[in-house]
Amino acid sequence: MNEYVIYFTLFTLVIGAFSSLKLCFHKNTSNVLIGEGLLAIIVATFLIVINEIYYIGFAQSVALFLLICGPVGTLAFSKTMIKGNSKITTKEN
Repeated sequence: MNEYVIYFTLFTLVIGAFSSLKLCFHKNTSNVLIGEGLLAIIVATFLIVINEIYYIGFAQSVALFLLICGPVGTLAFSKTMIKGNSKITTKEN
């Protein structure tokens, strides 16, 4: 793979990570969940690209872990928030 293609890919992943962090810091819960899921995918892709350059042995395992646990954590958090919001609305009524 061409060296410049790898550097351009890493640069675009860093830009994507900053935009997902900006999305994470919004006040809406849905924006935080979307930003967290996007950041997990970006970091996993970044690790795979770094693994192509430096041949780090554990990078693929960590990337797979992030790709599995990122969406699972997002779903668990959203289920918790849905249950919390339903309890709050029932107490208000």
